[in-house]
Amino acid sequence: MNLADNHLLDTVINSSPIGICIVNADNFIVEKVNDKFGQLHGNPNDLIAGKSFDDLFPKKNVLDKKIISDVVKNKETLYADEINLILKINDRIKETKCSPVYVPIFDNSDIVVKVAIWMIENAPSKNEAESQTKEDAIIEKERKRTNALLNEIPTGIAILSGKDFIFESANPMYQSLVPSRTLMGKPFLDALPELRGSELEKALKTVFEDGVSLSFNDDLVPFSDLESGEPEERYFSYRLIPRFDAEGSVDGIFIFTSEVTHVLNNKLGLDRTSNNLNQIINMLPASVVIIRYDELIVEMINDSNLAYWKKTRDEVVGRPFLEILPDLADQPFAGQLRRVMQTGEIIDIKESPVLFTEPDGTIRETFVDYTYQPLTGLDGKRDGVLVMSFEITDRVQARRQLEEYANQLSIAYDQLSILNNKLSKSEARFKFLIEKAPVAIGVLRGKEFIIESANNKILEVWGKPETIIGLTLAEALPEIKDQPFLGYLDDVFTTGKPFHANEIMAMLMHEDELKEIFFNVVYQPIADVNGNIADILVVAVDVTEQVNSRKMVEKSEAYFKMLADLVPAKISNALPTGEVTFLNKKWLEFAGMNFEDMRNFGYQQMMHPDEIAKFQTGLAAAAKSGIPHISEMRFKNSEGKYIWHLNIASPILDENGVISMWVGSTTDIQWLKEEEQRKNDFIGMVSHELKTPLTSVNTYLQLLLRKAEKTDDNFLKQAYIQSLKQVKHMTDMINGFLDVSRLESAKIRIEKSEFEVSDLFKEIMLDYELQYSTHKIILDSSSSLRINADRLKIIQVLNNLVGNAVKYSENGSTVQISYEQIDKNIRVIVRDNGMGIKPENIKRLFERYYRVEQDSKIAGFGIGLYLSAEIIFAHGGKIWAESEIGKGSVFYFELKLTL
Repeated sequence: MNLADNHLLDTVINSSPIGICIVNADNFIVEKVNDKFGQLHGNPNDLIAGKSFDDLFPKKNVLDKKIISDVVKNKETLYADEINLILKINDRIKETKCSPVYVPIFDNSDIVVKVAIWMIENAPSKNEAESQTKEDAIIEKERKRTNALLNEIPTGIAILSGKDFIFESANPMYQSLVPSRTLMGKPFLDALPELRGSELEKALKTVFEDGVSLSFNDDLVPFSDLESGEPEERYFSYRLIPRFDAEGSVDGIFIFTSEVTHVLNNKLGLDRTSNNLNQIINMLPASVVIIRYDELIVEMINDSNLAYWKKTRDEVVGRPFLEILPDLADQPFAGQLRRVMQTGEIIDIKESPVLFTEPDGTIRETFVDYTYQPLTGLDGKRDGVLVMSFEITDRVQARRQLEEYANQLSIAYDQLSILNNKLSKSEARFKFLIEKAPVAIGVLRGKEFIIESANNKILEVWGKPETIIGLTLAEALPEIKDQPFLGYLDDVFTTGKPFHANEIMAMLMHEDELKEIFFNVVYQPIADVNGNIADILVVAVDVTEQVNSRKMVEKSEAYFKMLADLVPAKISNALPTGEVTFLNKKWLEFAGMNFEDMRNFGYQQMMHPDEIAKFQTGLAAAAKSGIPHISEMRFKNSEGKYIWHLNIASPILDENGVISMWVGSTTDIQWLKEEEQRKNDFIGMVSHELKTPLTSVNTYLQLLLRKAEKTDDNFLKQAYIQSLKQVKHMTDMINGFLDVSRLESAKIRIEKSEFEVSDLFKEIMLDYELQYSTHKIILDSSSSLRINADRLKIIQVLNNLVGNAVKYSENGSTVQISYEQIDKNIRVIVRDNGMGIKPENIKRLFERYYRVEQDSKIAGFGIGLYLSAEIIFAHGGKIWAESEIGKGSVFYFELKLTL
């Protein structure tokens, strides 16, 4: 703040009979001087103001810069020693004595920002008295000029003298604040006795005793009416400044004041109006919000809209619309709001979808009817939008379930007339709202419930003409005599508490026929100026079609449940969140529980613990892809026994591709599992029985081969070699069947150890070179990598992959084996130049007992690749294949490295 900018302060300083200089505490620049100080300094004011203190008062001069620094540091007024000054006035040399006073000036944070230097001329000596007398006339003239200036200032100013605070001066503006009061020459508390003991009296004493200035804003001053003596509520903003005498003592107080009562009253009235408007908006059955400016700041919102947004008022008011609801950034609402402010058009939208993202990540789909009405500011320019909306989600969903009623649902909350934000001040505007609103609105007066006003919509609902206005409700609607509505209204009038009801049924006479009509209704009490209930506002919405539609949906659901109880499968239904909403009779009988127990905790507890995690992963994938999740799972029955089931969890999507519900079908396959177990047991038994004679045959053939090798009969030797190969092939097949049996019985074991991959490949290459002499086997293994795995099982996988590569490629062709590091994994690659695999067969290569049906006569049972995949999966790895017809195939598998 630059003190030189204050007009009032300029007037006071320039009118002061003492020399005043104001110096900036940071840079020691002279900011303000008066004429008196210029005379004492011997230079005009414009040659002093704006100059550095060092330039005007060199070190060791009459005024010392060090004293200013001490005043800033100590924050205390300092009275310096008397000094002699030689003045030149009108070419005359005059000697005078002055006592400098250094006064700190504080900002609002109690920091010294400036220092005022007062040059107080001391009384002249006896020898100087005569010359001083000549100057008295000049001083008197200056005093008169000062008083004239004070009288012109449009702020109340008074000067109180002495410790009794006697009115020494008061300008006309001050006198107008207390008309009919005599001030001049009277003590402050005699002129204004009602202020005895007030905070103002305490403040005056503090200023006089401590020599400090005090400021007060919007302060209540307890004035009284002179004639009646009644207290008046009057508010003032004022400042009290001490006046110092020649010795630096406080001898009076300056009062600068202005009355702000009307300002505060206007603010109070505005707050009351705003409160009334909030009450009316909250009474409306619609969601209402006012949005301002291009930033879309929420200025006002009613409780209905807060409930729809699921927000609190503190989270909403004063914040940008898209910061409150970032989910709506990709939806059209922000653009429409700005368009209304730019063009002034009214936007009226029906059944608009609004999507919200819930805290758990699910999408909440709602539907609203809404109207955007432009608002203008005080300057007449469009700067806001009044949004009035009605959530109709239930109605839209009911219509979707019953398409034949698509155009019959009533739009309950549509096109409420937009009123000015000062609607509460105008009874005519309120009546206009009631008349034009598309919802049924009426006002009932007094305990007799006289129909004071009723809009066309409520007359239409009641089935009555406009002539019923002025009658009591009982006279206008005699058919409600034995219905509960008059009782509800009586409770509202007696207790003052509003009545709310949804889908309440009434029997009303329409054209000599009683009709069953359903309403959403609000009975809102309205108090008079004394706080007594005077009227009841009736707001009703006809939801008959909505109720009838819902009843048809409920009837359809009952039919679905009946059918679900008849089918042999276990049928369930759940919300998108997973909350179970229906379990058929088969489920409840199987679990031995009722529906509530099953819904709350039973369903999860029935699942086998080993399958819960995999089931949840499958559901997540189904929710993302929209494809049903099919799995074999065990559920515990009422006897505590786990039974195998085929479980199908199907996501049901709406037209936007969003999950609306889950449907589950669970079929008992325990008998199938038992049959499969018996098959596996049989395979295991037969495989063991076959291995014994094959071992003997293999031994005899080896003995015969050794004898044949000692002869020259090449045919015999070749026959024995081929026979041994067939025995080995049969032994491999039997071992494969045994491995499948163990795998399906969960008896196959993985025994891991850490080993060097290159050593394993060198070992198996010796066998491959002897075993597959018809092909060229190439190993590319230059790097040293270690893994922690079942060594024998990995060799079994390699044997299957290399054996397949040899089996499905021509003699003399190359089979290449290699491995490489991919991130933290080892990738093993087996590549051949064989016949290749068709694309439709690749995805089924690793299924149990699957054999590729191509132009091949190669024998096999389709278990080698299945076992290889299961071994790799048991290690936490992955396996896959790539192929092209006529160009060969490449098989890959990856395992974790030991790092």
